Amino acid sequence: MAKALARRAMLELQAEMAAIGHQCLQVPHLSEQRELLSRLAVMLGVGAEVAAVVPVLGDNRAGLHQALEEVVRMACDGCRWSAPWAAHLHFALEVAAEVMMDDTVLAMRVLPGARALAGDIMAGRIRPHAITPLVTPEHYKNKRNAGPPDAMREVETCNV
Repeated sequence: MAKALARRAMLELQAEMAAIGHQCLQVPHLSEQRELLSRLAVMLGVGAEVAAVVPVLGDNRAGLHQALEEVVRMACDGCRWSAPWAAHLHFALEVAAEVMMDDTVLAMRVLPGARALAGDIMAGRIRPHAITPLVTPEHYKNKRNAGPPDAMREVETCNV
């Protein structure tokens, strides 16, 4: 029963993520986007937390963490939107949605922490080191270079 409720909640989050992703591609560069950054922090925060534990493809774990770091950086910079990051953040939302569905129970467990991060952004008390550096789990290190590079790896290495 709990797993079914968590899955339903994740499906609702995925629908919200699609709307947020669309918004990422439309907002003007350097405009104040406190609410958008707050919403991104929730979704990417949950995705990054789940990806830190469960196996994910390619460099998607690092890509999600990088996307969340960029959201925090923008929030610390007066919540000014950086349009060059829009496509990366949009794609990171898609990856986060997939990762969340891989472990819905874990996603629901880490949701309060992601919401707290979003609350800090909304309240203007976010700090540059609000998220901890990414540590690759031991079970993932051996698989890191297996398989072809995926889209997140390509986006992650772009200089934007």
